[in-house]
Amino acid sequence: MGCYIIKNQKVAIGDSLFLKGEKALIAQDNIAKHTIIFLYEDTATDQRTRTSIQVAVDKHIEPGDFGAFANHSCEPNTQIIANYDEERNVAQILMLSIKPIRKGEEITFDYATTETTVTSGLLNKACLCGSKNCRGKITGFNELSAPHQMELLANESTANYLQLTE
Repeated sequence: MGCYIIKNQKVAIGDSLFLKGEKALIAQDNIAKHTIIFLYEDTATDQRTRTSIQVAVDKHIEPGDFGAFANHSCEPNTQIIANYDEERNVAQILMLSIKPIRKGEEITFDYATTETTVTSGLLNKACLCGSKNCRGKITGFNELSAPHQMELLANESTANYLQLTE
């Protein structure tokens, strides 16, 4: 069933700028703040994978052959907004720019804004985003310190199923 409802033509799959040998979404032209990068819809599953995006407490979707190349950054230029229809078991994920993106820049989002935890292959892996606010390792929301959790919650960029852990 999975399909792209919208896929921004100013974005293409290319070589990652900070993950050598990996692919990424790269801006092919300048992109304004609040621009849709993609809107994708698919059936939800309880399977968490390296590329899935969490859409509800125990539900995930694969973001298709385009969205799967959106990499993590501790200081992202996009955010994911998810809508999950429990009755139909269908989810939509919207990737929206949260700041202007320059031509040639990598399209990123913060995995901790959608994932309660990440797969064991990613958990605590060194983060290579290079941002001045880099947390040093990749984690989901639950593995963040309480101050980092509060910061993400205050930015209102986190999924509604993520909550401060004690």
